[in-house]
Amino acid sequence: MSLSVSGLPKPVNVRNDVRHNWEIMQVVYKLYNEEKFTDILFEFPYTEYKITAHRLILAAASPYFLELFEQADEDGACNTITVTKMDSDTFEQLLIYCYNGQTDIAAGNAERMLKGAILLRLHVVVDICVNYMLAHISDFLVHKLIALAAAVEYKPFETRLLAYIVEHFKELQRNAELFDLNAAQWKFIIKELDVYIVSQADIFWAIKSWYELKVGERQQQLSDLIGSLTLTEFDSEFLTQQIKPLPGCAGLATEALRMRGKLPAWLAVQNWGDDWLGYKDILLYNEAQEEWLKATRLEIKRYFFSTAFMENSLYFIGGRSMDGTSKAVLSYNLLTKTLTTMPSMKQSRQSVGVAVLHNFIYAIGGKAGNTTPLLSVERYSTSTGRWQYMPSMAVARASAGVAILHDNIYIIGGKDLRTLNTVERYNVVSNSWFPCSAMADARESPAVVVHQGFIYALSGRFTDLKTVERYDPQQDKWTRIASLNVARRYICAASIHNQLWAFGGVIGPAQWDDTVEVYDMTNDKWLLKKKLPVTGKFDCVMVPTYLAENLLK
Repeated sequence: MSLSVSGLPKPVNVRNDVRHNWEIMQVVYKLYNEEKFTDILFEFPYTEYKITAHRLILAAASPYFLELFEQADEDGACNTITVTKMDSDTFEQLLIYCYNGQTDIAAGNAERMLKGAILLRLHVVVDICVNYMLAHISDFLVHKLIALAAAVEYKPFETRLLAYIVEHFKELQRNAELFDLNAAQWKFIIKELDVYIVSQADIFWAIKSWYELKVGERQQQLSDLIGSLTLTEFDSEFLTQQIKPLPGCAGLATEALRMRGKLPAWLAVQNWGDDWLGYKDILLYNEAQEEWLKATRLEIKRYFFSTAFMENSLYFIGGRSMDGTSKAVLSYNLLTKTLTTMPSMKQSRQSVGVAVLHNFIYAIGGKAGNTTPLLSVERYSTSTGRWQYMPSMAVARASAGVAILHDNIYIIGGKDLRTLNTVERYNVVSNSWFPCSAMADARESPAVVVHQGFIYALSGRFTDLKTVERYDPQQDKWTRIASLNVARRYICAASIHNQLWAFGGVIGPAQWDDTVEVYDMTNDKWLLKKKLPVTGKFDCVMVPTYLAENLLK
């Protein structure tokens, strides 16, 4: 045996003996059950029930008991405490947990155990209760859990509950489960809701119902919550009739109305539908409802024309009429709502690519008849009122997609005698055409749109594609992204704020399709939205909001 300097044996380090600790606590718990060596007595008002325990064990397990006993000692030794904030059953179960670390949580006691554990600062039990209630949320009413979260003031419980509400917002709103939310909770929910799933209108009606339940109590908070919405997404009529009359919201509505006059709106002009040579529908995108609505109808006795917007007017260019391919141009003034015949193009064109850049309208390619694709390009000036020829493309093509990025007009895909995957770029400064990288897929009548600095080419008439490619102009490179849900041709694409939309088109031989899809860039997938009110082939144009809403008057 080794000896220390003092002659005593040296201490030997032994690793923590978990079994020793466990056996000791088993003995202590046995002593508790037998009420041996206990030194504290708990009583409960209006009952004869009493519980004895060991102060040392409770003080070690619970900061609440430690502070309670220390205060009692300062005030003079006290061996009896009356429990007033908890029923005896819950208190006893929590005392048992202090001894053996075990407890049973069920739907019948979860709320009481949570409140008691928070009082005693038994945080592990608190988390057990929260986990149980959120894992078995169908056994509880969400509005009761909202009130419970507010009462116990335990932030992790509230945060997880609000995350559940965000995920299941529409269902909970339908079931009237959100009436007990407070204003701070509403603001968290508004911020976190997925704009792809829940519209601003859905949130507005939920807040309005919440407010009307307790008008006097919630009136001061209403304007703050309404101001948290993206009010410019509501149309002028909604702002005026629904939001402006609400207490404290008149200024919010007025400012949103002012901003809407400056913000763009989106129109989808039908250029081919059931009525080939007659009336065409114009749809207006309603941002609050996240759906396309009928705005008006115009009699345009052509189809396969192309649409452009410039100087308060929509221009309907070329197309096919009873007399064959047309060079005619009509304009529709969105302020006066009048149709005017404009100077005709030099060349008859249907399925022509159209672009508006620097106050000029460009008509690019198209077909002169049923089968003859064109190389030529024309440009219209409103100042001279004339069309003039511009440099021709390298490849004759009709039914091509068109995109404008900076000072460049991109002509994408289309068809000559075959479906094309080639791309050309016209630079207006140099007045010249340049080749670009080809797409992976050949596409006739692709939907083409600029979105967040990239060019997207969607679908096309080649066995009804549903593939999508994205072009990076900096790298001159195309990359595939997630395919659409529905394979079709003649679809329309639009970039609306931070969302990429695809809608309409034709499936198979002649089946019009009303599907609307929105691209979820984060998860690289397309989400289905509310269907179109009418079917057809559409051109999407961006116009000032005040002009778009004038169509509804």
